[in-house]
Amino acid sequence: MEDTTLKTLRQARHLTQKALALRSGVTQGTISALERGRRMGSLKVYDRLARALDVSLADFFAPLTKALISPSLTLADLLEPAAPMTELPVGNWSPTRLADWLLCPAKGAWSTGVFELPPDFRFPHNDAAIRGKATHAYAEARLTGASVNDALIRAADTAIDVDPDLWRPFTEAWEGLIRPSLGVPQAMEQRLEVSIGGHTVTVVIDVVDAVGAIRDLKTTSRTPNPTNTARESLQGPLYVAAWREQTGETAPFVLDYLVGRKDRVVAVQVPVPVTQADIDRVTRQLDWAAELAANPDRIVANPMNKYGCSSCAFLTVCAERFGTLIDAPVETVAAS
Repeated sequence: MEDTTLKTLRQARHLTQKALALRSGVTQGTISALERGRRMGSLKVYDRLARALDVSLADFFAPLTKALISPSLTLADLLEPAAPMTELPVGNWSPTRLADWLLCPAKGAWSTGVFELPPDFRFPHNDAAIRGKATHAYAEARLTGASVNDALIRAADTAIDVDPDLWRPFTEAWEGLIRPSLGVPQAMEQRLEVSIGGHTVTVVIDVVDAVGAIRDLKTTSRTPNPTNTARESLQGPLYVAAWREQTGETAPFVLDYLVGRKDRVVAVQVPVPVTQADIDRVTRQLDWAAELAANPDRIVANPMNKYGCSSCAFLTVCAERFGTLIDAPVETVAAS
């Protein structure tokens, strides 16, 4: 149910969500979630909002209790922490969105709409991402019956104003090295929306090959480490769990890497073993990310990983929100 009380009070004072966030110290993501009825805020959060809106907490709750709170709800219930949010402002959980949270909670919050990006924000140009999209578009077109020429046109449409030499070697390698191993696929581009550990997760399976293996295509410039890839995989457990929930069958999961070397593109196949323990691990990771998404006041940037911040699309907005981060532009301070 939409919290019309909070929204009405905010609009009556001609405040945007951002302005109220700055005035109250409650994050914009929390205010947005409360106004959409996504979760019940803690008493501390409502106290901050009431002060910022210049109303008493009792007056603030009077209409709210009629709309949202059952007669049996006690003060102890209000003091309980907010329940984890199982949905995101941008939609469902996915392997990519979960990966962003695990790399850095701030990155996850920016990429999933928990933190609101400024209107003038633009994602930087990324050759690797464009190459991957073009190759996937080509492969999908071919698997659905398109001719080579038509598939190339579809690939080019996803990579406008980009030199075809960036992605053509990868489509040629897929055609010659990967497509023959698929046989007659059992399924292609399967979009599944399933519940995993109480979280709504959307996965898009590239292809289920002739022998029933889930296959996912990757393009990269570095040869993958099979052990690390299997150990860190989010896609494998989520795809296998989703396929099992949808069909009742447990399928093997395989990553098909196209690796761009200086002289050619090679194919490297990496099987990813998936056990119930792996699915349980990823479910716990979803629990952790969902709890942070539901409590954005607790989110901090975490650049202390092997990737750092230098290549992150959200580097500038993160520096503005949290202060100076590693790799962010800084003002030199003289040492005494």
